[in-house]
Amino acid sequence: MTNNLLDRYSVILLDMNSTFVFGEDRFGDDQDFFATYAALGGTMLNRLTVDRAIRRCFARMYEDYVDPAKIDEFPSVVEGLQRYAGVSDADVALLEAVFAHHEKGQVPPAFAACLQQLSRSHQLGLVSNIWSRKDGWLAEFARAGIDDIWRSVVFSSDGRSMKPSTTLFQQAIADFDVPRSAMVFIGDSLRADIIPAKSLGLDTIWINESAASHPHADFVISSLLRLVDAA
Repeated sequence: MTNNLLDRYSVILLDMNSTFVFGEDRFGDDQDFFATYAALGGTMLNRLTVDRAIRRCFARMYEDYVDPAKIDEFPSVVEGLQRYAGVSDADVALLEAVFAHHEKGQVPPAFAACLQQLSRSHQLGLVSNIWSRKDGWLAEFARAGIDDIWRSVVFSSDGRSMKPSTTLFQQAIADFDVPRSAMVFIGDSLRADIIPAKSLGLDTIWINESAASHPHADFVISSLLRLVDAA
């Protein structure tokens, strides 16, 4: 895969998690949510209460995440903590911060450099599903040196829609004064990225290490880095 693929486009729209951010969604059985709570200054709740609240919130919000009926009615983390875990108003802010800490991943240096290089030849837009507020991700972009490369940034947690809803894609598309034929969408998820982007008339690049094909994926690459490794 060479940059010749991208010469036909002036705009690149990208997914985030597992596309150029990694180590996200750390909600497995090995995670110590209470340690995060204490590190963030929490002292009022015990280990069992913190662990139960985060796990219940995540489990029930995940059910919403995979429910097609909820793609335009997805709850905020605050709503999830209160509705699904019974968290009080006094405790919700700190537990929301715990949740966000475990949801957020990092941008590896090679991927930051890749995005910086792409931004020198193309306008870039982001269309990303996140459950928590975007502040932590924006801080991570600044740390990685990619905070100023975006023409459009669309995070799902700014509203109630969640990919594969086309609402988020349409928001990003509207930020660019070019035809859709000049845009390409890059993401790792068929359900959340490739299929909805294709339904809006966008060309698509599916990040898939197995190199499997799909009718909605115009191109398949093993990693975002493949777009610049031959430049």
